[in-house]
Amino acid sequence: MKNNASRNIIALSTTALALPGIALADGPPTQSTIAYKISNYQEDDLARGETPFGDLERYDIDVHQFQLVSPLGRNMSLHVDANYESLSGASPWFTSRGLDGEPIVNLSGASGISDHRTELSIGSRYYLENGSFGGNIGYSEENDYRAVYFGFNGEKHYNNDLTTISAGLSHSSDTVFPTDAALFNRVEEDDKQSTSVFVSVSQIINQVSSFQSALSFTEQSGFLSDPYKLRDIRPDDKTQIAWSNSYRRFFVPANAALHVNYRYYHDDFGISSHTTDVSWHQNLGRTFQLVPQIRYYSQSAADFFTNVDDFLNPISEYQSSDYRLSAFGAVSGGVSVIADMGSWKATLTAERYLANDKYSAYEVSLPSTALVKYNRVSLGIDFRF
Repeated sequence: MKNNASRNIIALSTTALALPGIALADGPPTQSTIAYKISNYQEDDLARGETPFGDLERYDIDVHQFQLVSPLGRNMSLHVDANYESLSGASPWFTSRGLDGEPIVNLSGASGISDHRTELSIGSRYYLENGSFGGNIGYSEENDYRAVYFGFNGEKHYNNDLTTISAGLSHSSDTVFPTDAALFNRVEEDDKQSTSVFVSVSQIINQVSSFQSALSFTEQSGFLSDPYKLRDIRPDDKTQIAWSNSYRRFFVPANAALHVNYRYYHDDFGISSHTTDVSWHQNLGRTFQLVPQIRYYSQSAADFFTNVDDFLNPISEYQSSDYRLSAFGAVSGGVSVIADMGSWKATLTAERYLANDKYSAYEVSLPSTALVKYNRVSLGIDFRF
């Protein structure tokens, strides 16, 4: 940015996509922006005590993201997003009981998983005098999964633009077709539908602070199980609700902003969760910004979670040993360095994530094995012209 005033606005308003329905701009863009971001996600290897046999390696994912935002006439904008991901590694296949009676995990085999995903989304937005509305359509495909989706959203400003109400709807129609269905007698092809709605209210409190609260509902139906696990049977319908809140405060003497986010989530699988993250956006002169962040997450277990698969249960009985459905807590911390050089902007981010049932705010009656620890690094570059 070219002056401290605009730097202060950026520090106050940057949201890191914490809430649905956050407007990207109050008016149509006057310049085009091209953005590219490359990220690497690397899960820690499992310990030999967690999986006595086979490979220990887990997921290693590279992600390439491209975005174009460009004005279309005086009151419209064009948005194009394209993503490419490549994945390798191993995932939990089933769980059993070890010689000491504790659960152990059996991995699919690191050499057996290699996947690629491509995605393209195109959207447009129309800007009114006191609000805007827009929509997008998208397509995503990987070796065993396909998704077609669309969304609409709009916002309107009130109270001399100090209050903004936003709402939106999105729908995705997905198809899963496991690559090794014949080998392991898996489902050959099945469908899943997902529909979400949200409403949010944003309020500028004063010159240095703002608040936003959003409520979203998601309904999923169809095939919701994991086809790559030997025994994973879940209900074919799930209702989700999430309540998200975001507070921003700029501190003039420090030339920095505090961002605080909180999210509550619940679904009828029986999972409830709390997420809190705090970040400090420190301006360093006119060019650089340093952003340390810390995050805490905790969830309860799904009603049908088990940490040891029981293959004697009838297939009509819900059961899953997926660690993502267990009760656990997680802490993560990271730091971003942002360099804004007028037309160019670069962001370097590093993050460390640790999940453990001991961190859970909920009771853990069935501790899960194979909880994830990972490192993530990313580099993004934006160019305005």
